[in-house]
Amino acid sequence: MEKSLTQDEFMQLMRKLAANELFKKSKSLHKYLQFKRFNDVNPEKLMNGQYIRREDIFLNTEDSDMFDEKTAKVVIYNFKDGFLHSENNEPAIQYPGHWEYWEKGLIKKVVADGGDTEEYWEDGVPVRIETNLAERRRREVENGK
Repeated sequence: MEKSLTQDEFMQLMRKLAANELFKKSKSLHKYLQFKRFNDVNPEKLMNGQYIRREDIFLNTEDSDMFDEKTAKVVIYNFKDGFLHSENNEPAIQYPGHWEYWEKGLIKKVVADGGDTEEYWEDGVPVRIETNLAERRRREVENGK
């Protein structure tokens, strides 16, 4: 992805994704940020590098009146040319027990529940979600695999 979508294109895409069962099941709180390019405080400057902020489950930050302290966590975001982006095997978004790997504004993989769930995405759409990985790994060890 090289450019942001128009508002109309974005809304049309979100309606399509909202009908996708795997998209609905995804553990990503940030899946709606796909296809978007972000500017720094200066609208002429694209976000690059790492940004750390404290936010709640609704992505509200501490300075918001709607901030929920009970669901608050520290979230680390990585950007390149204004898009959420992973480099050097480092997640584009991470917080305790949750890692998201993005490429130029699109999700590629989500690891959630401390590694017990993995989601695989193609072109911004989830194609497979694997759950109960800890139990599966435990059985493999017990069976000598």
